[in-house]
Amino acid sequence: MATFRFKLQPLLDLRTREEDACRTTYRTLVGERSRIEHRLLEHQRVIREGRHAMRSGMLGAVDTNALRLHSHAALGLMREAQSAAIALAGLARRIDAARGALDVARGRRKAVESLRERRHREWKLLQERREVAAQDELATIAAFRRERDS
Repeated sequence: MATFRFKLQPLLDLRTREEDACRTTYRTLVGERSRIEHRLLEHQRVIREGRHAMRSGMLGAVDTNALRLHSHAALGLMREAQSAAIALAGLARRIDAARGALDVARGRRKAVESLRERRHREWKLLQERREVAAQDELATIAAFRRERDS
């Protein structure tokens, strides 16, 4: 029996690889966003805990050196948190662009897949017609032989 062969299969394979590459890029960027968000939350937690520790330590005599050290450390953490927030904003644009590229690649692949499915249906219908024609031919030959023999 004949098997279906899609002439544009190399194109479909290319479109699938392009979509996979776009998906990998998108997932990488989303993972990076997750790492930056985690880092930002960790900075915020450390800053919050440091403030709480300094407030609780301000009862009675105040150690100005410790207060100064804490404020410098807090400023450094705030700068790192701001840097992470800026990186997150830039990454958001790149994620949107990657999502758009993934959508385009998915649409291009689906278009070729749709064509493949349509061609397969046409091929299957043609095969069924050929099979019916062959069966009709066999039935005609059998009827002719019966008539000839009688």
